[in-house]
Amino acid sequence: MLEHIEDLGPVFKKASKAAKTDGYLYVGELHPFKQYNGTKARFETPEGIHVVDCYNHHLSDFTEAAKKSGFEIVRIMEFFDDKEVKSIPRILTMLFQKKR
Repeated sequence: MLEHIEDLGPVFKKASKAAKTDGYLYVGELHPFKQYNGTKARFETPEGIHVVDCYNHHLSDFTEAAKKSGFEIVRIMEFFDDKEVKSIPRILTMLFQKKR
């Protein structure tokens, strides 16, 4: 859902306030590479297809917002639609740990 939020900073700050020191924050998102290719959330309504407003966040947008809020990167993983690692990854997951 973070692709629907323009500024990631406040989200990570609130998560940091809620997390205990050494606590974890897990983020799973549509991979930025998919967004670069134009993939967006959409759904059908009686009036037609509705495309939801999205903001392209680069990997560094996530990691820098986390770092500024006291989190360190524990793990970054990418997942593919059909285990074909030659294609664009579908999902990006990041695990952060609060250090201050």
